[in-house]
Amino acid sequence: MKQTISFWLFQIGIWGSLTSFNLLARGYFTHYKLGELVNSLSLFVALLAASSFLKMFYRDQVSASIPKGVGQAILGSAAASCIAIFIVGLILLPNQQYLFGEVGSLPILQLVASFPTIFIFLLCWSAVYLLLKRQQSLKLAYRREAELRQALASSQMDLLINQLNPHFMFNVINNIRALILEDTDKARDSLAQLSEVLRTTLQTKQDKVWSLPQEIDLTKSFIQLNKLQFESRLEVVWNVSGNIEKWQVPCLALQLLVENAIKHGIGALVYGGTVTINIIADNNLSIEVVNPGNLTPSKGSTSLGITNIKQRLNLLYADRAYFSLTENQHQVSAKIVIKEDQ
Repeated sequence: MKQTISFWLFQIGIWGSLTSFNLLARGYFTHYKLGELVNSLSLFVALLAASSFLKMFYRDQVSASIPKGVGQAILGSAAASCIAIFIVGLILLPNQQYLFGEVGSLPILQLVASFPTIFIFLLCWSAVYLLLKRQQSLKLAYRREAELRQALASSQMDLLINQLNPHFMFNVINNIRALILEDTDKARDSLAQLSEVLRTTLQTKQDKVWSLPQEIDLTKSFIQLNKLQFESRLEVVWNVSGNIEKWQVPCLALQLLVENAIKHGIGALVYGGTVTINIIADNNLSIEVVNPGNLTPSKGSTSLGITNIKQRLNLLYADRAYFSLTENQHQVSAKIVIKEDQ
């Protein structure tokens, strides 16, 4: 509705200006006789009708190729010019005697001679109209593409988060199953701890990101679960600095890094070792988990967790975040860096 009103206001404005100029120019030499006034008004009505015809004619031509569009513009402008001349003639010719004081063939010749001028005006109108419609069509296509990309990213994110919970559950339940055979009391404590962790992870069904303190709390609970199994073989050192409250992180990102460090690092060593967690929350956020070991994949290991983190970082932050996995002097470092949004 708003576009229709704007269209008609534009037509009235442009054709009204043109016919007013025509009236002033012709009226100067004819002392503004009634015939010239009616002639200008009839031209105004004719051009309105012609541009309305062109709007309908170009309805399905906006997405056409440029050569085809040029051909359609020429054809449409020629047809619209004929319509305009017909309307002007329909108004003026039956009233020649009253308007001009005489009846003759001259007005007909003048109408035919006006075809090139009207054609040029309507061709210019067509060029502007088609250009504006093409730009509008491109903007709409870009907006739809952006909406589709956003919907696809959201679907991919939901799939990745749903992928995490079974992965998390599989590893924890295996730990508790092994503990049941050794110490039933500790196994019972593990189940209580697990219920708390699961209560927290249920939030990931609604949230794709959450606060860094929430992620840290979940990771600490996960570490406690693993300590029931590894006991003294697992030591964890936390180094946290900066304003962690202002940062949002992908759900379970830190927990997955720690899980990999324990499973593939500490779990592969007879005497265990220390997992060091370094978090620096400054202009950029740096999350690093360091564990003893090497990058040679252990038997039966998968890259599900690491792949999941990379994909979610890409979906959420694009080039504002990156993940690295390096080894130096038998120490494996998994690091996430998220740049502050400008």
